[in-house]
Amino acid sequence: MNKLLVNTPQNVQIAYNIAPLGKRLLAYIIDMIIRIVLVYGMSYFSEFIPNRDEWFRMGIYSIIGFIFLLYPLILEILMKGQTVGKWIMKIRVIRMDGNRANNFDYFLRWVIGIVELFLFTGLIALITMIINKNGQRLGDIVANTCLIDLNPKLDLSQTIFAEVSETYKIRFPEVYRLSDRDINIVKENFTSALHNNNYDILLKLTRKLEEIMEVKSDGLGNIDFIQVVIQDHYHYHRDK
Repeated sequence: MNKLLVNTPQNVQIAYNIAPLGKRLLAYIIDMIIRIVLVYGMSYFSEFIPNRDEWFRMGIYSIIGFIFLLYPLILEILMKGQTVGKWIMKIRVIRMDGNRANNFDYFLRWVIGIVELFLFTGLIALITMIINKNGQRLGDIVANTCLIDLNPKLDLSQTIFAEVSETYKIRFPEVYRLSDRDINIVKENFTSALHNNNYDILLKLTRKLEEIMEVKSDGLGNIDFIQVVIQDHYHYHRDK
């Protein structure tokens, strides 16, 4: 399985497993079935509405068309990078730098996706995903995103302490306020949050560490800050 390797400013490498093509296709099929069911359901029930004129029909068909087209965009925004199909297949859209994609990223993927999937029947998207090492279609390349697999578990030692230099300098000496029990709890929650792309947990961990250590994250992102704290704690006690 291909991996997306993300290097943080602290020279720490995080590995995400790229979503396999089979999972992406199954997620797309599931979502397409849902969209078709929604379209036919709305069309069917609209026939029971009385006093329908030509303008009314045009309005209903326009609404149905918009729902069909906007389905992936709306769900990826609401479900933080997932649709129902992606949720079932346990894959998610993230940025190539490992951070959560934003609404504009989802919009770019969606706009390019209309061209890829509808005007060219998905052939361009399929070819691009096969030849691209990160499994990206054109929409992902433009938006600088990719899909990752949420199932595989990563070894904490492979993501936290990779590429740590022997000349490492402790950035937050206040880590002395954290006990071994504290840092183990941080590691467990941090690992779980990375595996599940749970950014809310990462934010809460950052705020709790700032409170206990009486420091600010110094402009670092949540992932980088927590990694630095774990590394600092390791080196602080290793040198004692």
